[in-house]
This record gives sequence, C-alpha cells and structure tokens, in this order.
Amino acid sequence: MAVTKIWSIKQTLFLAIQYILNPDKVAHVHSYACAPQTADLEFELTLEQNSRSGGSNKAFHIMQSFKPHETTPEQAHELAKEMLERHLQGKFEYVLTTHVDKKHIHNHIIFCASSYVDHKKYNDCTKTYYQLRAISDELCHDNNLSVIPPTENKGISHYEWQMRQEGTSWKQELQKAIDNAIGSTNSYADFLVKMELLGYEIKHGKHLAFRAKNQERFTRGKRLGEAYTEENIKLRIEQKDKVAVKKRKKISPTNQPLSIMIELDKNKKAMENKGYEHWAKLHNLKQSAKTVNLMNKYNISSIDELEDVITQSNTQLQNLTTEIKVVEKDLALQQEINKYLKVYHQTQKVYSDYQHAKNKTVYYDSHSSAILLHQTSMKVLQKLKVNPNTITSNSLLENISKHQEKRQHLNHEHNTLKKKLREYQTLHQNINLTLKSNRESNKDDKER
Repeated sequence: MAVTKIWSIKQTLFLAIQYILNPDKVAHVHSYACAPQTADLEFELTLEQNSRSGGSNKAFHIMQSFKPHETTPEQAHELAKEMLERHLQGKFEYVLTTHVDKKHIHNHIIFCASSYVDHKKYNDCTKTYYQLRAISDELCHDNNLSVIPPTENKGISHYEWQMRQEGTSWKQELQKAIDNAIGSTNSYADFLVKMELLGYEIKHGKHLAFRAKNQERFTRGKRLGEAYTEENIKLRIEQKDKVAVKKRKKISPTNQPLSIMIELDKNKKAMENKGYEHWAKLHNLKQSAKTVNLMNKYNISSIDELEDVITQSNTQLQNLTTEIKVVEKDLALQQEINKYLKVYHQTQKVYSDYQHAKNKTVYYDSHSSAILLHQTSMKVLQKLKVNPNTITSNSLLENISKHQEKRQHLNHEHNTLKKKLREYQTLHQNINLTLKSNRESNKDDKER
C-alpha cells in the first residue's frame, strides 16, 4: 500500500531540495532534466523563461510512503520513477530520493511547477491528485503490493481509511451519529437535542462543529462532507419524508458498441430476479446478432481464425508499445539537450568573464547562480557527448518536432488497435458462451 500526498512549494525551494537529499536519510537519488545539486537554480530559470507561467508556486513536493516491510528501497525507487514517467510525461524537471530513515520506506519527489517542454504550469487540483494516486495504486497492484480499495467516500485521507478499517475512526462514528439523529427527528432543534443526548458537545457559529467526550478538538460538519454542513443537515431533515422521484433511464442508442453476453446460469441476479433475467435474455440476443455481423464484417469464419487474429493483434500492440517507448526516450533526450544548450549559451559570457576575472572570489559571489548553471550544463552536455559549439537550437527543435509527430501517429495507431483488440476479445467470449449454451441445449434434448 502506497500513501501519496502532494503540496506546493512557494518560497523554500532550496531548503526543500536539501532536505530530501540528506545523506543520512537517502538510499537512492535520481533526477530528470536537472542536476540535484543545482535543481533549485534550474527550476528558477525554467520559471523565468516561461512567460506564460503565472502564480506563486515554484515547485511541488510529492511524498509516496509504503507499508512497513512490504517493499525494498530499490523497488520503491523504481515504482516512483515509473509513476512520474506516467504522471509528468517527461515535461517537468524533478529530483527523486528514496528515504529509509523510518520504518516505512518512502519517496520524496520535488518537481518544477512549470514545464520546460511546453511552457505550461502544472495543474494542481483534486483531479490531478486522484490521477496521481490512481497511477500509484495501479503500480502497487501490478507489483503485488497492498492497495487501498476505491470507496464511496472519495474525499477521505489514507490515514482516515486505515482508521475505518480498524474500526477506530471517530469521523465515521460522528457521521453515523448525525445520520441516525437526522433519521429520528422532525426538526433541527430536535436534532441538536438528540446529538447532545448522544454525548456530543455542539459549537455554533460560522461552521457547525461537534466534539465527542474524549475528543480534544471540535470537528466541523463540513469536514465530514457537504451533506453534514448546517444548511444541508436542515435540508435533509426537511426532505427525509419526501418520496424520491426516480429519473427516467435514457433510451440506449442502437449503435452502441459490442458488449459481453451474460452467462445466465451463473449470474446470481438473473437467477433471483425474473425482470433482470428477461432483460439479460434480450441483451444476449442483441449481442449475439452483433457478434455474427462483426465476424462477417472482419471475414472471420471460425473461432480458430479469431484466435489467430487476437494473437497477431497482441503482437502488433506490443511492438507499437516498444516503438513508442523508444521514440519517447529519444524525444526526452533531445529536449534535455535543448534545455542545457540554452543554459550553456545564456551563461557562457558570465562564465567566460569569471575565467578572466582578476578577483575570481568577488566575481563568483555576485554571479554564483549563472556560473553553477554553466558548469552543470557543460557536465551534462559532455556526458551526453554533445558539442555545444557544433549543434544549433534550430536543428534540435526540428528533430524534436519530428519525434513529436511520430509519437502522436504511433499513439493513434496504438489506441485504434487496442480498441479493436478489445472488440476481438469480446467476440471470442461471446462465441464461447454461445457454443456452450448450444452444447447444453443439445444435451438437454438428448436426455429428454
């Protein structure tokens, strides 16, 4: 189980990076499109260069914590790299470290608030947080690590979820108490009396708040969810006796995609509910007709032919995935070279003046950032075997554009083939189910 948190950094960027690089805590360090030692300077440079990047956030700090004794520092580090590859998509500079100073192994990631690729700010919102958490959970599941299951209470923290699992959540107890009080009262005044009888102290004001006997602080109703604000509690009391009007179901369009047929003899709902059984039979008839039409459309005359098509499609999909990864790796390399080439040329004069300065110490003190950035860019370009004096930004940008077009084309092919493969697999399931039903029908006829 990996718990993920994210928060913004507005001022203490240098100190935050120094903290996660603490050698007493760190087992592994990795950086992308920046050097750990000069990451704060490189982030600042990216923020300055991106004219469209507003706001006060300089960077974001992600923490990914694992259950004690469930993973190794090496595995945790690799999982974080894959998570960032999927979430940040190679557009943001970051520093990643894996800490082992506590019982639970945990990763720290600090990434620039602005992309050095497309000059856009990272959109920090509830949606992107849940996307990040979903990627982390998926990776944990794929690597046989425990995962927090999805819940109706999407807004609760991971800690709160753990407390609920252990039956020690005071928030959950308060929710139950409020729900029961609403259900057994006819007015807001009666509701307040009921809550006091249940042992809760109530605080009125801008926000309605409750405190249990052994609880140190008051808890605002709003923290439990929108349904527990004073306004909504009153509304729930007023409307609890009203009969809910069922919304009419929208009529499904006839051109819906093929879906899986229902195995009636194993479907509990079909066996217990006659209405659902009737619907399921009609559904199966429709899907059976669609299955036959699609088999004819694709010129597939047998299940063996279909299995061959599925095998070929799987191979093609794997090849496309490999090709996309190669293109993305090349693209990331070109973008990194382009970034450091710009830094090299922007700081070249300052570094040259530093080399010829009579008093190097004084000059360094007033130009340290530019000098450090130039030294970093030289090291990176040398490591990548790039001569900054023989390569131009225009040729790099042209190469980057070609890689981006190729990636877009490959992604389109990948998505189309993936959709087609799902359709083939559904066809296969439907045919198998139809053949099974036919065998059972023939068996029943013989027994008679």
